Amino acid sequence: MLKYLVGIRRGFSKAYNVSNIFRRHGRLKYSVNGMDRNYRPFIMPVTWLSFIASLQVTSVKDLGDTEKILSVKEATENLITEADDLFSENKYKELYELLYPYKESNDVEILWRLSRALHHMSKQQCHNEEKKRYVFEGYDLIVKALQLNDSHYAVHKWYAIFLDTRAAYDGIKARVTQLPNVKNHLLVCMDMSVNVTYLFLKLLMLQMKFVNIFK
Repeated sequence: MLKYLVGIRRGFSKAYNVSNIFRRHGRLKYSVNGMDRNYRPFIMPVTWLSFIASLQVTSVKDLGDTEKILSVKEATENLITEADDLFSENKYKELYELLYPYKESNDVEILWRLSRALHHMSKQQCHNEEKKRYVFEGYDLIVKALQLNDSHYAVHKWYAIFLDTRAAYDGIKARVTQLPNVKNHLLVCMDMSVNVTYLFLKLLMLQMKFVNIFK
């Protein structure tokens, strides 16, 4: 019973609010059987019109933002596909030049691919200074990628590789110091990746390097 009375009260309250809206927007006179009657038309307040218009504008804006996001995502996917095609063709320099304009981005997929290209470029015939520049640049890129996403198998893989090659420029002691870290990142990568064979061989080579250093 109490709920019923509360409902009636709310109904009267809403009716009162509506009547106030009518009252604020003036009266129109019309004639019924020769007698003047007051007619209060319902005129939507300007504030409500503005509110509805803003909702429509916001909807259009959101739609435009969504289309932009989808467009950027599609462009990135096409860029990565083209980069992978170049890598499969051993065109590392062209791959590097393709992705270089995006080296400042926070896209991990682009960053580790750039590092991979630099690694292979450093293995090709080039001057020692040029090789060193490739290694250091690749190392900086993969460090950034690891900071952005530490749950990506490829990031751990290439970080391990660059950790070793970068440490080689600091001498034998630095390289030996980094070997456990290299191993740890390769093990993390093995847990995430299906391509275990390559990583197992990489670990084996790492152990051989460690033995050769102390021969």
